[in-house]
Amino acid sequence: MSGFRELPPRARWWIAAVVLIGVAIVFTQLPAVARWDNEQFLAWVGLSAITALLEQFTVKIAHRSEVENYSLTDALWVPALIFAPGSVLILGVWAGILVGQTTRRWKWFKVAYNASQFVIAMTVARLVYGLFGLEPTLSLMVWLATALAMISYFALNEVFVAIVISAVEREPLRGLLVLPDGLNLLHAAGNLTIGLLAALVWSSGPIGIPLLIAPMVLVFLAYRGWLHAQEEQEQQRERARMQTLYEAGKELSGPLEQDYDFAPFLGLVRKMFDASAVELVMAGEEVRVFNSEIGLALHLPPEESHPPFERFVSVRPGSTTYVASVGEAGRSGVLAIHRQAPLNDSETAIVDALASQVHVRNENERLFHETLDQRSHLSDVISNTSDGIFVVDANAQLLSWNPAMERITGIARADAVGRSCEDVLAIHVVDEETGEARSVPTPLSDIENGDTLVTRPDGSQRWIRCTSSQMPGRDGIRASVIVARDVTSELETEQLKSDFVATVSHELRSPLTPLKGFIAALRDGLLDDSPEVRHEYYEIMWRGIGRLERLINDLLDVSRVEAGKLTMEPVPIELDPFVANVVQEIRREHPERGVDVVGSGTSVVVFADAFRVNQVIANLLSNAFKYSPATAPITVSVEAMRDHAVISVHDDGDGIAPEDQPFVFDRFFRARSEAARRSGGVGLGLFICRRLVEAMGGEITLVSRKDEGSTFSFTLPLAAADPRQSGVRSRVAPIAS
Repeated sequence: MSGFRELPPRARWWIAAVVLIGVAIVFTQLPAVARWDNEQFLAWVGLSAITALLEQFTVKIAHRSEVENYSLTDALWVPALIFAPGSVLILGVWAGILVGQTTRRWKWFKVAYNASQFVIAMTVARLVYGLFGLEPTLSLMVWLATALAMISYFALNEVFVAIVISAVEREPLRGLLVLPDGLNLLHAAGNLTIGLLAALVWSSGPIGIPLLIAPMVLVFLAYRGWLHAQEEQEQQRERARMQTLYEAGKELSGPLEQDYDFAPFLGLVRKMFDASAVELVMAGEEVRVFNSEIGLALHLPPEESHPPFERFVSVRPGSTTYVASVGEAGRSGVLAIHRQAPLNDSETAIVDALASQVHVRNENERLFHETLDQRSHLSDVISNTSDGIFVVDANAQLLSWNPAMERITGIARADAVGRSCEDVLAIHVVDEETGEARSVPTPLSDIENGDTLVTRPDGSQRWIRCTSSQMPGRDGIRASVIVARDVTSELETEQLKSDFVATVSHELRSPLTPLKGFIAALRDGLLDDSPEVRHEYYEIMWRGIGRLERLINDLLDVSRVEAGKLTMEPVPIELDPFVANVVQEIRREHPERGVDVVGSGTSVVVFADAFRVNQVIANLLSNAFKYSPATAPITVSVEAMRDHAVISVHDDGDGIAPEDQPFVFDRFFRARSEAARRSGGVGLGLFICRRLVEAMGGEITLVSRKDEGSTFSFTLPLAAADPRQSGVRSRVAPIAS
């Protein structure tokens, strides 16, 4: 302990207050000295002398710079509490402590404080014992009263010692009241037992008192042995701490990984200092906050990465926090230790050293990765290119395989490098005899000189177009660098264009051929010239012209939709009569087909483009005519909902296969069914319907089941629910490329 003036103010005030109270109690006992007889005087001398003697044999418990002493003095005061007058006991305690601790050359204020707090505690014990009003005999009640009195003494004594050590060392009071393994509690119980035994021996005759020397010596040796064991444990803990410190340093000196996880290191630091938690705030391009519980706890963007970094350290009630700077003035971050007991000077020095090591590791990691970035610039370009790049040696073994090749082929680098190129890039073929699919190796010459069909592990296929160039190997063996580009979409687009041109050509030729034949026959007079025959021929030619007109209009509409030039002129439309008129016109063109209309029964007014609604209904009916039997009726219904109307077209055809349903509204899509092949068409009608309906603020859906027909439904906003004004023109958005 330092000098009295160097103590914290709280400790000085507490010591002064306790000393004043103790001195006041002593002064209240002095008048009783005049009434002592010889026996009481000798009792005081003996009590003081033995107290002073026992104070020479203590067990020490260190608390940083302070030491807490345990002795057998308390055992002496137990029989004195029973048999000695109060003034003899109080003054004997006071004098014995002063003499015993002064001879050990303890500091004056420590001696005064100890003597005073013992006097206060013993005075309280005397008061508790006096409450029972017992005679000094060894009855069960006397033992019980003595035990309660000494318990109050031990409690007060421990509180007084803990308060002053807490004030001087700034340690939590709670951790000082009960020592490790309950030494103070065991000490109190042992001294009380020895004291009661001494009282029992004294009551039988003072001649048996020397017999107590052996148990007291044994108890003292037991205390000292316990302390030695504690010191051994402390040394073991210190060795374990040094081992943990070594492991923490080893952890920091490990591989320089990008985005290193500091959780293992923080866990070791937490173990080293027996801390409740350890946190690390690291600054760089962003702020990362790690803690020993979950690792990376917080990741902040660069715009929020600025000091002071202490503000990112959590506040933990009931714990003290020591914050060490990482880097110069904490510019690189901070390392925080949360612990119930404050760190001592040696521990803070270790924490500062660890923070410096964290900074060194951070700098080494930064320099290392800067070097790697500079040396691997070409590798980064290769890794991030959209084209696949791989190297094949002279034996057709794969030497490298960049990420783009992984994306294109679905084959991981680990599964490709080291294998034969012909095995990895395999062609998918079907055995004509068994019908089973298998992969056939692709010769390297084919891979290097054209398009190759690659079978991915999931069974899908991709076309890649390869170009190769030669490069010398390190050992003189030449290798090939092959750049592969996924051209599947290009080839599919080219095929789609070819199919579209072929389909449109067929659709144009189909009505043109009979037109040309009938016109030539009429020109050359080869046909019957009766009015009835001419009318029949004219009807056939008229239907052919209508088919050509619809096809051209569909192509023009698709062109306008793709360019975003298809405009809408929405107006209020009363649906029931409007739909009835549309169906009536279609009945005139297709008198052989039955079309039923189911109205809503109410006045349903929508806000839409009348011409386009007519076009959508006509396209849906035309689609129904193609895919349903000629004798099966088709139903067109109108239904009013809360804020929109629903127009549905139902047919009793074969239905649309489930695998085709997601694509029926796509451009140029045609169902893969026999009915679709028979009916022809270019796959534009339903696509145009979807785009027109969406442009009018609605949506179109399909419900179809095999052998139960299909129902196409589209919605239109009710005029009362649409915020747009009549006559407002809208434009269909262009199709994204």
